[in-house]
Amino acid sequence: MADIDYNALAQSMDSTWGRSSTSKTASFSVKLSLLGSDRIQASYAAVVNFGTERQMIDMKRLYEEESVSVTKEVLKAVRANYKELTGDTLKVAEVGSSDSLEIIGFNVHNPRRSAYYRRKTVFEIG
Repeated sequence: MADIDYNALAQSMDSTWGRSSTSKTASFSVKLSLLGSDRIQASYAAVVNFGTERQMIDMKRLYEEESVSVTKEVLKAVRANYKELTGDTLKVAEVGSSDSLEIIGFNVHNPRRSAYYRRKTVFEIG
């Protein structure tokens, strides 16, 4: 296992306070957390609005692609920040991911539906 500076890694991943907690967009959120000493979990969440079953399927596909690219960008920023803090590179490899769509707003008199789209991705660090 590689020698990892966990203080620098936690500082790079932290988005709970200050400027780093203020996202540049209100359409999604990505939070990172450590899973033990060798894994990071990225949690992506977004609110999805749709009207029909077909739109729900299309929106799920769209958010699936967006969540993968956004998570990669966030992880890229963490790796760059870690390198700036320590001078070492942080190697990450995706272990697995899962996504879900949870309907939160449903009214028989209104065709608009709301749902949470969530994706959890686990990366191995080294």
